[in-house]
Amino acid sequence: MNRTEMNQFNMMQSVDQFFTINLLLLSSNPAIGTNVARLKTLIADINAISQVQAIRTKAESTIKADIKSSLIDGALKVAGGMSAHAAATGDTRLKINADVTFSDLNKMRETDFTIKIRAIYDAALPIAEALEVWGVTQADIDGLNTGIEDFTTQSPVIRNLKAKTKQATSGLKSKFDEGNDLIKNTLDPMMLPFKNLNPTLHGEYMNARAIIDRRATQTQTQTPPPPKEA
Repeated sequence: MNRTEMNQFNMMQSVDQFFTINLLLLSSNPAIGTNVARLKTLIADINAISQVQAIRTKAESTIKADIKSSLIDGALKVAGGMSAHAAATGDTRLKINADVTFSDLNKMRETDFTIKIRAIYDAALPIAEALEVWGVTQADIDGLNTGIEDFTTQSPVIRNLKAKTKQATSGLKSKFDEGNDLIKNTLDPMMLPFKNLNPTLHGEYMNARAIIDRRATQTQTQTPPPPKEA
């Protein structure tokens, strides 16, 4: 929820609480009861949608970043072995393929990053035994392949989470529109007769129905202006 929606939701809950407290006084009016029930359903729906909206891609993005970090470490280890082997054998192509730094990998776009990791894996796989003397194991090489698969699968997961959040935001707006319309155009007119029948009750309803900007009511510390020059 954004700030405006939070303020509206607090108001809707206050109205619902008002009707719960004054249930006995208003229970004789079935029309009010029916619409209060609608309000309760809307509040429950907003709570449910908010849970979906609260899904964040932060966790998945963190997982992806951790996978990338491990991939970079693994790629640099394998590339280091490849570079040493290239120097020992005079293999220029292998040397060029192994010429990569942490900064290079870390700054690459996702597509270029995956291509480079696969290129290192493809170059190292046929010479796995020769790389053992340089401290590179078969597990190190295989880790690049499995790591890049894990890395690439995170993108669709993150996109799906963003799509769900976007859809939930749209659904939330619809529920708020419905709730505000219910209060303004149905419950407000139904409570209007109580302005004469029971002014205190009507006043309590209007207090509950008021939208309060919670953030605006917080005390803010203001920085005093600098002293004027003489």
